[in-house]
Amino acid sequence: MTLLERALSEEHHDVLDRAETFATESVAPRAEEIERSREFPRDVVEAAGDAGLLGILVPEEYGGLGGDFLSYCLAIERIAEESGAVAETIQGHTFAMLPVLNFGTDAQRERLLPDMVAGDAVGSMLLTEPGAGSSPTELGTVAEATDTGYRISGEKSFGTNAGVADVHLVVARKRPQPEDSHGVSVFLVPSPDEVDGFSFERGEYLGMHGHVTGDSTFDDVAVDADALLGAVGQGFRIAMGTIDMARTGLGAIGCGIGRAAFDEAVAYAGDRRQGGKAVGEYQAVQVLVAEMDSRLESARGLVYDSAVRIADGEGDTRVSSRAKFTASEAAEFCARNAMQVYGGKGYRTDYPLERYYRDARILAIIGGTTEIQKTTVASAALGL
Repeated sequence: MTLLERALSEEHHDVLDRAETFATESVAPRAEEIERSREFPRDVVEAAGDAGLLGILVPEEYGGLGGDFLSYCLAIERIAEESGAVAETIQGHTFAMLPVLNFGTDAQRERLLPDMVAGDAVGSMLLTEPGAGSSPTELGTVAEATDTGYRISGEKSFGTNAGVADVHLVVARKRPQPEDSHGVSVFLVPSPDEVDGFSFERGEYLGMHGHVTGDSTFDDVAVDADALLGAVGQGFRIAMGTIDMARTGLGAIGCGIGRAAFDEAVAYAGDRRQGGKAVGEYQAVQVLVAEMDSRLESARGLVYDSAVRIADGEGDTRVSSRAKFTASEAAEFCARNAMQVYGGKGYRTDYPLERYYRDARILAIIGGTTEIQKTTVASAALGL
């Protein structure tokens, strides 16, 4: 029994059982179809809601499980073993729900959370911009105050579930800006089908094909006064308030993808025979397997160290950053070297390894690049 397994409660095992059933029955049979069609897997999201997995971190009063962050990471890792795209879709949805839970009014929570927990409404956080990246101090999107609410204008890049979401959390600079507020704010915007002036162009990417993201344009989009989430000027706090959780969650996704690749490599090394023996009996293959195993388990240790700290209310940016970049690198390492074990077959599209490799690659970029994570860790270690 591992140290992690010894720490799991009945509630954690319940979530793991839910995730196992969902991953096996709802995700695995659809993973390759989602990959080929690139369609947003709304039916799978709804199935996740039925399984209770969208509301792991949401209190029971809104239909959630009221679980902790360790439960969330256990579930998202297992889902990622079957499909990185589905896992990232759920991750983006989850981290659009949490700001509503943490900063929304009672009316906003009661209106939005039950449907989001059930999978009947999908969420998306829109922070990044073409000319500003994810720096809230440089954002150009503005929300002009009107007699009845706000009019939003600007452009956003990326954003998981953008365009297909029913609830978009748009980070923008309110005008006129109150004298005591120099920051940005967050506004709730419905889908492009429900509001004039909101257009979306989906991007095509190397991996995560069922995961929808792209460019969102807001051209004088009108929203009511109650579209403001939290207080004016709280946008940075809202957008960055779950950063340690998001990075750790991405690390868990990396562990899931890495585990899937590793398991494929081990199974193939035992079955494939060359020169009268299984290829796993050759030392060159054994070295690859040993390195994959060690890097993957090291990454899991860091990810779940961060997850437990967050669950205990002791989240730490240094800890989440090292978990994120280590797991991202482990996922890519495992996917790449599993392809080496397979040889030429690993490069074929009718085997899953090339999908794992393409899906793993984005983890070193989203949620803060690996270089940013390493700088964060080094700065904390050096006291800079």
